[in-house]
Amino acid sequence: MTTQSGSEYRVDAREGRCTCPDHQYREAECKHIRRIAFATGQRPIPAWVDADEVDAQLGEHVEETPKVAATDGGVTLEEFGGDDRDDDRPEDCDCSPLFEDLACWPCYRDGFETPNPHATGDDE
Repeated sequence: MTTQSGSEYRVDAREGRCTCPDHQYREAECKHIRRIAFATGQRPIPAWVDADEVDAQLGEHVEETPKVAATDGGVTLEEFGGDDRDDDRPEDCDCSPLFEDLACWPCYRDGFETPNPHATGDDE
């Protein structure tokens, strides 16, 4: 992981280890380990976090979807700031409004678990 300051640290998400001084000397869960937990969906992003302030690449290179904590203490599996990603739908998207809860294969393949909200079904 490369930080904003340009420092580089190795994070082992499976073992919960990081090479940063904070983790090495305090043996505490550092911010790098927490970021990995958010990116992999292991830890929900707090509900109070502004979606516009979250790194757009969070969770981009992992299979799991980042989760957002709900105000009732639960979590939602929807993509954090998911509305912003609708423009990233695959070109071969063929979601149909007839299948309200089912994404088409191209969307599902690209990580979208819900159908394209802008699908019109006009391609048929």
